[in-house]
Amino acid sequence: MDYVTDTHPLLWALFKPKLLGKAAFAVFKEVENRHARLYVPAIVLSEMIMVIEKGRIPNATMPMLLTEIDLMKLSPDHELLALLPDTVLASRTLTAIPDIFDRLIVAEALRLGLPLITHDSVITNSGSVSVVWD
Repeated sequence: MDYVTDTHPLLWALFKPKLLGKAAFAVFKEVENRHARLYVPAIVLSEMIMVIEKGRIPNATMPMLLTEIDLMKLSPDHELLALLPDTVLASRTLTAIPDIFDRLIVAEALRLGLPLITHDSVITNSGSVSVVWD
């Protein structure tokens, strides 16, 4: 199975895996074991940089994050997605999700027809996309 990831699950998988829900943890293990593929929207990369810059994850540094991103680029089990104009335009319909960045991430999952790994209650409660967490 393939999945799209939100920002916080990917950061937690990299730096604080104990914070992941059971199902989310299992998905990241599947990806690690090459039994699943993970799609990473460009906006997720942007948000990860911002979170690390602001020091929101203790002991995670920008060089560590950039190394992880480089590894993702080389991995056949990860695909870094460009932000496409059609995705931006599709996000306009996701009005139940007020945050534009969350809308863009959900729009990517919908465009690909894949579940989204997230613990974001606004996204989950919107019912806009299939969510993986617990």
